[in-house]
Amino acid sequence: MSTCLICCAQLPERGLPAIDRLHPTAGTFVVVSCPSCGAGRTLPPASTTELVAFYPSSYGPFEATPGRVFRSISAAIQWLQGRIASSTPPLSSVAKLTPGSGLDVGCGRGDLASWLVQRGWKMTGVEPSASAAAIARSRGVNVLEGVLATVALTEGGFDAAILQQSLEHTEEPAADLARIYKAMRPGAIICISVPNFGSWQARRFGSRWFHLDAPRHRSHFTQPSLTRALQEAGFISIETTTSTSPAGLPGSIQYRIFGRCLYPSGLPLRVAGGLCVLALPIARLLDRAFGGGDILHAVAVKPNSA
Repeated sequence: MSTCLICCAQLPERGLPAIDRLHPTAGTFVVVSCPSCGAGRTLPPASTTELVAFYPSSYGPFEATPGRVFRSISAAIQWLQGRIASSTPPLSSVAKLTPGSGLDVGCGRGDLASWLVQRGWKMTGVEPSASAAAIARSRGVNVLEGVLATVALTEGGFDAAILQQSLEHTEEPAADLARIYKAMRPGAIICISVPNFGSWQARRFGSRWFHLDAPRHRSHFTQPSLTRALQEAGFISIETTTSTSPAGLPGSIQYRIFGRCLYPSGLPLRVAGGLCVLALPIARLLDRAFGGGDILHAVAVKPNSA
């Protein structure tokens, strides 16, 4: 019998059947909801080797931007995204700090970490993809190749830790938060963004919810379960909010109509992602009407007495 990755409660035998709609990984998976804390878990469990196989070289966060023109456009978009992100939760909490040492878990190509480097931060990234890690290093990020369970982090070495759409990818969310807690200085902050498993979009679209993203998303968080996970790790002053992602609602509608992602990589993916912004005002209105956005954010603090 499987147990919850957050509270260790026994999980029900039945759950939400799911397939890989982004990259056609063979097999059928199931997402089971915890009756105690509301968190979800993707089954069956996956080994490290199996997890790596879920991410093809064309996986969006790993891809390099081809061509000088597209790199220039991409850089401009990333600059704008950085400006917007730094003024809204949870990254607005980092923007208020004096630049110090930061940890970006699942840093990908280093989009966010390199933006912080340009603002005076000394950024360390943790990234399992060798190709993505190489790109991030070229942008001034000190990248440790691997996952939190396999890399060596300096104890008490970081003023801020950022997990931007990465905690949902782990089979060990509680253990990973404990590792990050140990690596943070007393008084340091942690900023987390994950898909909101408790959102109306998740309920409405079920197995065709864009952010379910089986089998890559192993842990699925509601506000109570994310808060509990942070408390169990030792964090205090936990604040949670939600926001609306540009791709969430259009992606879910695409999955409902076509059953798969029509443009999973490359330039078509970038164009489709840009067009999703047009639907953002409608998605925001729906989120306000039905109780919250499809992305869940949390900011917490390591106590000074730790």
